Amino acid sequence: MAMNGDTLLVRWYGTLATVAALLAAQAIVMPRWPAAPAPLPRQKLEEALRRQGLLPPGELPATPPAWPEKLSSEVSTSAPVVIPLPQGLELTLMAGTVRQRFNLQTAFIGRDRPALMLEDRREILTPVPSATGRIQGQAAIQTCMVRGRGLDRSFGVTREQLPPFTDRLASGWVAGLERLVGLQPNRIYGCTLISLKGTRGTPPSEELWDKVLQAVEPVLRSPV
Repeated sequence: MAMNGDTLLVRWYGTLATVAALLAAQAIVMPRWPAAPAPLPRQKLEEALRRQGLLPPGELPATPPAWPEKLSSEVSTSAPVVIPLPQGLELTLMAGTVRQRFNLQTAFIGRDRPALMLEDRREILTPVPSATGRIQGQAAIQTCMVRGRGLDRSFGVTREQLPPFTDRLASGWVAGLERLVGLQPNRIYGCTLISLKGTRGTPPSEELWDKVLQAVEPVLRSPV
């Protein structure tokens, strides 16, 4: 009888250990809830655009965000930063994180925001992987930037282009150990959506798009 009791106890602890290991693996590989993106630094972005000659001198009027941040089980987004540029152009930036690796793409991150929903999409590769099309009837261009240590020009729009950048951040036994002991968060699939729209019907040129990206990229890569 004692032998049977010991056997049941061993099986019970073995089951508990297996369940705990599976839950720990799930927490490391696939978080249950996308992390809330940090607010974007509007003032620093405006200053960077001025240095590139894309904004005139002087402070822009303070305006409330066009919509609030969003937290959900599939995608979480920051409140947007919307900056009017000369010649009727409008620059919108919004950070987003998703739960599933294959959802890391601009179309999914901006899917609930009409001001970011790109129609008649066409992918281009210069100056960085981007998508052109129309937003609410106006010509627009978009890309998404993955930020992180060791990344450079980490732009993309599709599930094939963006996730490899996040994989590079999460690779290596050191990164895995840091996540396990809590020094790093669970793997995050996220990027900052950058959208430039010609609100008066003027399509953004490739040169202007490159200039905008050169201005905002260092700001987005710097610590918040």
